[in-house]
Amino acid sequence: MNIIQLKKLSYDEVAKCNRCGFCLPSCPTYIIKGKEAYSPRGRNAITRFAIENKLELDENTEKAIFTCLGCGACTAVCLSSVQTKDLIFQNRECQVDVGFYPKVAERLVRTLEDSHNISDDDQEDRAEWQELIKELPEDAFEKEKAEVVFFVGCVASFFPMVQKIPANMASIMQRAGVDFTILGGDEWCCGFPLIGAGMPEKLAAMKEHNLKKVADAGAGTIVFTCPSCYHTWKHFYETEARLMHASQFIAELIRDGKIVLDKEVKATATYHDPCDLGRNSGIFEEPREVIKAVPGLNFVELPMNRKFSVCCGGGGNVEMTDPDVSARVAQMKLDSVKGVGAELVITGCQQCVRTMGTRAKRGKIDIQIKDLTELVMDAMS
Repeated sequence: MNIIQLKKLSYDEVAKCNRCGFCLPSCPTYIIKGKEAYSPRGRNAITRFAIENKLELDENTEKAIFTCLGCGACTAVCLSSVQTKDLIFQNRECQVDVGFYPKVAERLVRTLEDSHNISDDDQEDRAEWQELIKELPEDAFEKEKAEVVFFVGCVASFFPMVQKIPANMASIMQRAGVDFTILGGDEWCCGFPLIGAGMPEKLAAMKEHNLKKVADAGAGTIVFTCPSCYHTWKHFYETEARLMHASQFIAELIRDGKIVLDKEVKATATYHDPCDLGRNSGIFEEPREVIKAVPGLNFVELPMNRKFSVCCGGGGNVEMTDPDVSARVAQMKLDSVKGVGAELVITGCQQCVRTMGTRAKRGKIDIQIKDLTELVMDAMS
């Protein structure tokens, strides 16, 4: 790697890191690994050496850069506000340019190009989650024109563990009388995994396709249950449509009296702020507004919440590149949940549900993990 290939990185930004170490207690991978290279300041040093053409690439360098969860907790506590996550993702782009990156990413790219989803499934199965809905309308939520497009995302479309999330969201909107449609097999991956893989330039075809399909539907609003899809559309797509996460949309439905939460849910619950929804998109209060509208629920906050929330372990493609790190971070998160006496964790992200839920099941931990849409359905008569 040389200076020309690293021109996309900001030397002024990385030079803001004064190596104070204030970020260390907030970095999940550093806490797990205990090695300087896996800390924010260590990764900033790697990036700085690369810009200065002093870095010798090796396996350790690759692992340090590609095991960042992209959670952004380092910047939230940084006294100099160094945009470490952005620098690391740009560093990944540079390493990709010279062919030095986890080769599992190549399979990801081929899958997205061929199948247009992350799981290499048939696109016609994108709406199979509808089978979970007892009273499915004749149009199966796939209308030619609608005021709202519900953009489901790959994980919730194809992973059985979280397919109830789109089923719940569709049911909530149906009961609220929302004029909405889904894109079904015409929905392509938003492209978020490519950003984490250091290949954001490959988003072009996906953006063009998805934007066209939404425009064809004539929708003025796009709703997402996936924070990463929401984040990608907000920061990488160009659209005049109103972009809303499900938590925002549901909070609005409650305020307008279009849905009523009148059924008690007896449980001590806490809320996990997903990184791409909370810290990286600024949506903190609407999920809590919805949770606090549920009668009978005893709500407790985690000690590290809102912009200081600890990642679930499912971000940055780390589940793909280093599953052990992902699992150990998830365990750390569940330990904090147990620490406040919560028996139920509510979140607003299908990946968080998967990551924490899988860890709880494998570790035989008696904690329920639910998406916000499931809680809302539980509270509707």
